[in-house]
Amino acid sequence: MQSLNYKQIQSDLGIRFKKRSYLKRALTHSSYLQVQHRGFDRSNETLEFLGDAVLELVTREYLLNKYPDADEGHLSELKKMYTSTQVLFRIGKQLKLGKFMLMNRGEESTGGRSRQSTIAACVEAIIGALYLDRGITYTAKFIKRILLEKKLVRHKDHKSQLNRWAMQHRVSLSYRVVKEEGPPHRKIFHVDLFTNKKKVSQGRGETKKLAEQKAAQSFLRSIKAKNLLK
Repeated sequence: MQSLNYKQIQSDLGIRFKKRSYLKRALTHSSYLQVQHRGFDRSNETLEFLGDAVLELVTREYLLNKYPDADEGHLSELKKMYTSTQVLFRIGKQLKLGKFMLMNRGEESTGGRSRQSTIAACVEAIIGALYLDRGITYTAKFIKRILLEKKLVRHKDHKSQLNRWAMQHRVSLSYRVVKEEGPPHRKIFHVDLFTNKKKVSQGRGETKKLAEQKAAQSFLRSIKAKNLLK
């Protein structure tokens, strides 16, 4: 049975929980419940759900205060950048959440401790747990320290770039999930991209959004090769 070194984990994360049970739950992957250890009846999925909302609120307030003259469109783009799966994954890796998480051997053997969606979800679960345990002010300080006050590398948004191209060329775009494989906690999505109802590319990823980004990226490469991208 895996055990948690609460003192070490809290020291590494730079936070302290009043109730360690919240931290334990935040680090419990759904696969660990299959082992049926006593005292582990809930995974971090509902904490992830809560943490996502808390992260959104804190990020929006932070951006409004930092850029009071920015328009809604610019603020939305900044919010997406800070709360993207890619960024949360990178933050989670820096915090070394993968090595702390409780998961079964099957999940671990297939790369669960370094899986992007798993690590990003754990970051949100930690935020949700901290909110329940210490409140919004304490949690906001944590979010600002690990994320909002750091200089982020802007990731390319292939879907937005493709949307601009489509508007310029009066082309309709649509994405369709054509296949889902794997267990609930380790799904892989396959998405087809259509332009004017014609399939032009496909992508796969651990989330629907990531699969759509991959499909958009693939099509952008093809039109760039044909010198159609302006």
